[in-house]
Amino acid sequence: PKSMRVLSQLVLAVALTQAAHAYTPFGADIIRSSRCTTLTQARCRVRATSASPAALLVVGYGVLGEMVALQWLAGAGEQEERIVYGATRTSDPARDERLRAVGVTPCVRAQFESGELPKAAHVVFCAPPGGNQDYPGEVAAALRMWDARASGASFIFTSSAGVYAEQDGGVVTESAPVGSGTRIERLLAAEECVREAAGTILRLAGLYTYERGAHSAFFKMGSLESSAGGLINQVHYEDAAAAVVAALRAPAPGEVLLAADCEPMSRIRICQAAAATPRFSDQPLPTFAGTADGAKAARGKVLDCSYTRELIGWQPRYSTFAEFMAVRR
Repeated sequence: PKSMRVLSQLVLAVALTQAAHAYTPFGADIIRSSRCTTLTQARCRVRATSASPAALLVVGYGVLGEMVALQWLAGAGEQEERIVYGATRTSDPARDERLRAVGVTPCVRAQFESGELPKAAHVVFCAPPGGNQDYPGEVAAALRMWDARASGASFIFTSSAGVYAEQDGGVVTESAPVGSGTRIERLLAAEECVREAAGTILRLAGLYTYERGAHSAFFKMGSLESSAGGLINQVHYEDAAAAVVAALRAPAPGEVLLAADCEPMSRIRICQAAAATPRFSDQPLPTFAGTADGAKAARGKVLDCSYTRELIGWQPRYSTFAEFMAVRR
């Protein structure tokens, strides 16, 4: 019967459409040429048009970026497929293989402008400003890879709590005044790009792990001009990554957020906490030349990120640097 033939044709059309989309992640269009006769040929170019809500692009795939990617993948439900791209400045075969092994697709930032990558509903920019001649421009390029119109879309720029002006030991919240200087101004210019695009700015306290962070730098330098009592705000890399993921899940367009642990510590207390662990126990404590009344005796600041914690539902696993180091003894 004619009705059955029509139904069969409709079923076939749906099946072919589904098969085509299986080769086109994020619903991207395939652009064919005379030399591109199948969907699987490597020279097919993909034009970014739309995005899957589960797609994440991590720009600056270093220590923090990797932890963000792994936590994002770990949070996927049993029936949910999550696709993660890890973008670096240059390609490295060994690193690329390591990314693929954990379920991350490696890419380089130059691909942002070539149209080879699809846009993503979720983007994290966590590349440091060092070595970037045009840091705001790098952020702007990442913003062009963001599908801001996708459902639940979020763009997180990890900035630094070092932009705040306070140095006399006062309490600092998300909206506190910022300082000046070349590095701060570069960060603030990048933040402005994100704010104008309705992304989210997440200012992080000093990052650390067992092997890296302020304590490691102090021990390597041995002698410092700063004061022993100056306050340092910190947050473990894993906790910072958790804050990024929480912000991805709870979009806050145009907001400035702040992530730090529960208590700043003085430089000397940081060194003492590290010295109680096997890794640093055989090294002499660093010395600090700054005096209580000297110009180099800036007391630092006390970060209060209670607003951020409530807004995105985040709490650090390690409440203080000392707590983290205590479990390493």
